[in-house]
Amino acid sequence: MPPLSDLTIRPFQSASDYSLMHNIISLSDQADRVSEPFSLEDIIQWCSPSIRFDPAKDLLFALLQNPSCEETVVGFGRLSWYTGLGGIRLYNQVSYLHPNWRQPGIWRAMVRQNEQRLKEMAAGHQIDALRFFQGWATSSQVMWISVLESQGYQAVRHFNNMLYRLDEVPHRPMPAGLEIRPVQPEQFRPIWEAHREVVLSLFEVVAENWVDEKYESWQKNPSHTPELWQVAWDGDQVAGMVLNRIDQALNQQLDRKRGYTEHIFVWQAWRNRGLAGALLAKSLQVLKAQGMQEAELGVDTENESGAYGFYQHVGYQTFSTDTWFRKPMLTPAPPNHSVRLGL
Repeated sequence: MPPLSDLTIRPFQSASDYSLMHNIISLSDQADRVSEPFSLEDIIQWCSPSIRFDPAKDLLFALLQNPSCEETVVGFGRLSWYTGLGGIRLYNQVSYLHPNWRQPGIWRAMVRQNEQRLKEMAAGHQIDALRFFQGWATSSQVMWISVLESQGYQAVRHFNNMLYRLDEVPHRPMPAGLEIRPVQPEQFRPIWEAHREVVLSLFEVVAENWVDEKYESWQKNPSHTPELWQVAWDGDQVAGMVLNRIDQALNQQLDRKRGYTEHIFVWQAWRNRGLAGALLAKSLQVLKAQGMQEAELGVDTENESGAYGFYQHVGYQTFSTDTWFRKPMLTPAPPNHSVRLGL
């Protein structure tokens, strides 16, 4: 590693930057033992403009001199904001640094520059709400976690990613008076309404994703597999559901047979009757019938419903942990257009 003195930050320039991002993410994931691939098409979609993200302002690229004294992109940050549980405003950064250039000083400087841009965002939001910087990490991203902690971020929530091996699956009867029906297109709206009401009470909620205007995009989400959904009805009311899915392309890429038991919930009025266990058992049976060998879910370990303990009891086992980190944001600073950062 050559001696380093300054880090240059530049904004997004053109579509060619997507390939740079893809390369950095791929190498970073290899170094951090992150198995889920992120394609170039995923990156392009991830960087689509929205009311909460402007690629021209909210993609920041870190450049350093290589041994030939040429500047090379060594990392980047993607910045955005959203409204979380209780109406708090969260200013989020996702940051990647090329493994060949990983020095704590470089990454810390990137975090500070990212925060300057996030403060500019906050300065344009005239709201009466608590504001926090936020970062996220999975358990294998050891260096990124240490960088966040060195900059004053504290872990506020842990989510466990769990797997169930489908060698044997449970069989549990549906509670009396409830039934699972094949999902029809006209049922999408009540399913979405029920899903929204539950999600709005969760720690990980992104409130902007659940306004009425988002229903159409939810309905057209290409990852949905309604033929696999298990929705319990009490008459015309949704009592509970598991929105199962299978990503065949990802399974083929990773040479595995995995399905997902996601968005598991039971309404309060139908709890303590065995409905959650019955829906989950049926979901595991459906995934096994599709040729899957394992089922994955993610769970908030501090969820007051006791979901984490329930999944352990069913037979799911944790294989990784994701952590949310936050730091209180002080009064937004005026825009800072400096592009040189001392390390």
